[in-house]
Amino acid sequence: MALWQVTGELGALDARRQWLAQRHAALLAALRARRDAPTEIPVTASAGTTGIAPVGGGGRAARELSAPSARTALLIVGGVLVVVAALVFTVVSWGRLGIGGRAAVLLALTACALALPRPLRRRQLTATAEASAAVGLALVLLDGYAARQAGLGGLDRVGTAGYWAVLTALTAVGAVVYGWWQRLRLPLPVGFLMARLPGLLGTAALGGTTEDYATAVIVTAAVDFAVLYALAARDAAGQAGFRERVGGERAATALVMVARVVGGGWALLGGVLAVGYAVVAPSPAEVVRSWVPLGLLVLLGMALCRGFRTLPFALRAGGEGVAAVALIVAVGAGLRYVTPSGWDVVGYAAPAALLAAWAAVSCARSGRWAKPATGGAFAPPSRAAAAVGELAAASTALLLTGVVVLPELAHALIRPVVHGVALWGGGHPPRWSWQLATAPLVVLWFSAAVLAVMAGLRGRAVGDGDRHTDRLANALRIAQALTAVPAVLLLPVALGLPYGWVLAAAVAASVAVAMDVVRRPDAALIPRLLVLATTGTLALLWSSADRAAVLAVWGICAASAAVLAHVLSATTSPPAVRTTARVAGALAVLALGVEAVASGTTAGLPGHVTAFAVLAVAVTAAGAAAAWHRIPGRAQVSTAVEGTGYALAAIAIALTALHPDALSLALAVTGVAGLAVALRPDRRRAALVGTGLLIASSWVRLALAGVSSPEAYTLPITAAALVIGHRRRTNTPDTGSWPAYGAGLMTTMLPGLAAMWSDENWLRPLLLGAAALLATVVGVRTRLQAPLVVGGGVLVLVGLHELAPTVVQVFGLLPRWVPVAAAGLLLLLLGATYEKRIDEARRLRDTVHSMT
Repeated sequence: MALWQVTGELGALDARRQWLAQRHAALLAALRARRDAPTEIPVTASAGTTGIAPVGGGGRAARELSAPSARTALLIVGGVLVVVAALVFTVVSWGRLGIGGRAAVLLALTACALALPRPLRRRQLTATAEASAAVGLALVLLDGYAARQAGLGGLDRVGTAGYWAVLTALTAVGAVVYGWWQRLRLPLPVGFLMARLPGLLGTAALGGTTEDYATAVIVTAAVDFAVLYALAARDAAGQAGFRERVGGERAATALVMVARVVGGGWALLGGVLAVGYAVVAPSPAEVVRSWVPLGLLVLLGMALCRGFRTLPFALRAGGEGVAAVALIVAVGAGLRYVTPSGWDVVGYAAPAALLAAWAAVSCARSGRWAKPATGGAFAPPSRAAAAVGELAAASTALLLTGVVVLPELAHALIRPVVHGVALWGGGHPPRWSWQLATAPLVVLWFSAAVLAVMAGLRGRAVGDGDRHTDRLANALRIAQALTAVPAVLLLPVALGLPYGWVLAAAVAASVAVAMDVVRRPDAALIPRLLVLATTGTLALLWSSADRAAVLAVWGICAASAAVLAHVLSATTSPPAVRTTARVAGALAVLALGVEAVASGTTAGLPGHVTAFAVLAVAVTAAGAAAAWHRIPGRAQVSTAVEGTGYALAAIAIALTALHPDALSLALAVTGVAGLAVALRPDRRRAALVGTGLLIASSWVRLALAGVSSPEAYTLPITAAALVIGHRRRTNTPDTGSWPAYGAGLMTTMLPGLAAMWSDENWLRPLLLGAAALLATVVGVRTRLQAPLVVGGGVLVLVGLHELAPTVVQVFGLLPRWVPVAAAGLLLLLLGATYEKRIDEARRLRDTVHSMT
C-alpha cells in the first residue's frame, strides 16, 4: 500500500513538472514576441489560459523571422543597393558631369557614409552604423576607380596592377585605423582581408614569377601572424579598452580566430606555390630562387612554434610541420641535381627520414610518446609541439616518396606471378627478366628504418608491462614488418642475382622465422607472425614462375606448417598461439592440395585424373583430423585440418564435373570417406552426406548406362533403406527421421523427379505424385519431418510440371498489362498492410506511454 502511494505521488509530481515546463515555455515565448514587436501591447490572459494576446483580439500567424534578423536583412540589402547605385552612377553617368561635379558627388557620398557611424552609434543604432561604414569603404574603392578613369593627376598613366596595389594597401590600413577609431566591428576584418591583395598585385606589377608570388603570399602571412600576435597579446592581457574598441569580448575572440584562419590559409597557399615550383624547377638557378620563399616559410613556421606562446598547441605544431616540409623540399630539390639519374626521389626521402627519426627521438624525450595522465590538462612545452609537428610532416613526406616508388616496387613483387600465370595457363610464356632499380629500394629501406626507430621508442615509453596492449606500438611493429620484409627480399633482385637465389633466400627466411616461432612461441609473437606470413606469401607467389620451384616450395611450406601446427598446439599458450596453430594446420593441408595439383599438371595428367590426387589429400586430412582429435588440446587444430580437407574434396569433385566416369568414381570415394568420418561419435551426421554422395554416384552411373527408368534400380535400395531405418527407429527411439528415412526417400524420388521433366508420358508423374502424396500424409500422421519435407517438395514440383503448359498458355492469352497490374496491386496491398502495421505499432506505443 505504501509503495502504491509513493508511486502515485511520483506520478503527480511528474505531471506537475510537465505543466510547469509548458507554462515556462509559453511565458518565455510571449516575452520574446513582446521584445521583437514592441508596438503590440500584451494584456493579461484570463484565468486558465497560458497565452498573451495582442490588442485587437484577433490571433495573428506566428512570425518566421525575429526582429534582429529582419533588421540585418534590410541593412544588408540596403547597403548592397546603395553600392550598386553608386557603381552605376560612376560607370554610366560619369561622363555627363564635369570634373568638379564628379569629385563633389563621390566625395560627398563617401564622406557622408563614413561620417554617419558616429551619430548613429550615439543613438544606439549599431547595426546601421556598421552598414554605413561598409558602404563608405566600398565607395572609397569606387572613388579610386573613378579618379583613375578620369585621369586625375595623371593616374591614368600608372600601371593598373601597381595602382590597385597601392590603393588596396592604403584602403586596408585606412579601414583598420577607421574601425579602431570609430569602435566598429566590420572595418577591422574587412581591412585584414583586403590586405591579401597588395602583395599579389604588386608582384603582378613587377612581372614576378611563381616563386615571387609565393614570396609575396608568405610575407603577407608573416604580417598577418604579427598582427595576430599583437591582438592575441592584448586579448590575453584582458585589456578592457581593446575589447571595447573591437566590439566586446566576443568580437575580439572572433577577430583573433579570423586572423588565425586567414593567416594559416595564406601561409599554406604560399607553401604550396613554393613547394610546387621547387619540385618542377627546370634548372639549378631556378632551384636556388625557390629557396627564398622556402626559407621564409621555414622561418615563419619556426617563429609560430617557438615565438607565439599564446597560440594553441595544434597551430604551433602545424607551423613547425610546414617549416619541416619546406626544409625537406629545399634539400631534396637541391640534391636532385647532384644525385645520379633516377635518384630524385631519394633526395627527398633521405632528409625526410633523418628528420622523422630525429623528431621521434625528440618526442620520446619530451614525453609525447607516453600515455597522458588522466584527469588533468596536458600543457606541453614548445619543444614538444615542434617535435610533434616535425614528426607528422616528415612522416607524411616520407610516405609520399613511398607512394611515388610504389608502382616500381609492386611491379617487382608481382613480376614472377605474371610469368607464372602464363606458364600454368597452358601457353608458352616468353623469356622474362626480374629487375628492380636501386632508388625505390633505398626509399623502402628508409621507411623501414624510421618505423623501427619509432616502434622501439614507443615500446620503451609504454613499458614492458603494457607492450602487448599498446595499440600504437603494435601498429608500428606491423608497419615495420610489412616494409622491412620486402626491403630485405627485394635486395637480391636489385643486385641482379638469379631467380633461383632470390627464391631460395625468401624460402630460407620463411623457414628460419617459422623455426624461431616454434622455439619461442610466446616472445613478441605478432611481429614474428607478420614476418612469417609476409616471407611465406612472397615465397609461395614467386615460386609460381617455375614448375619445379612450385613443387619444392609448396612442399617445404606444407612440412613447415605441419611442424608449426604440431608444436604450437601441444603447448598451453595464449589464444594468439592457438589461432596460429589452427591456421598452420589448414595451410599444411592446402599446401599438400596445391602440391597434388602441381604434380599432376607437371606430369601432363588431365584435370579429372589430377582430381583424385587432391581427393587423396582430402581423405588423408580427414584421417589425420580424426587422429588429432583424440589428443587433448588439439581439437581446434583438427577441426581446421578437417574443414580444409572438406574444401579440397569439393574442389576435386568440381575438377571431375565435365567427365561423368570420373565424377561417379569421385562421388563414390567421397561418400565412402563420409561414412568413415561418421564412425566418430561427434560426426554422426556425416552419414547423411556420405549416403547422399553415394546416391549421387549411382545416379551418374545410371545416366552413363543410358537408363531411362531409374526407378527399377532405385526402388529396391529405397525399400531396403526404409526397412533399415524403421528398424533403427524401433531399436533407438531418439533417432531422427532424416537419418532413418531421408536417404531412402530421396534415392527414388529425386531420380524420378529428374526423369519426369524429360518424360512426356503421364504415368511417371502420376506414380511419383502418388508416392509423394503418400509420404506427405505419412509424415503428417506420424509428425516426422523427413517424409513431410521430401514428399511435400516433390509433390509441389510434380504439380508445377503438370500445370506448366497450362500456365504458359494462359499467360499467352492474357494481355501484357495484366501481369504488370497484378504486380502493382500486390505491391499496393503490401504497402497498405505495412502502413496498417505501423499504425498499430504507434497505437500500442501511445497506449504504453499513457499507462506509464
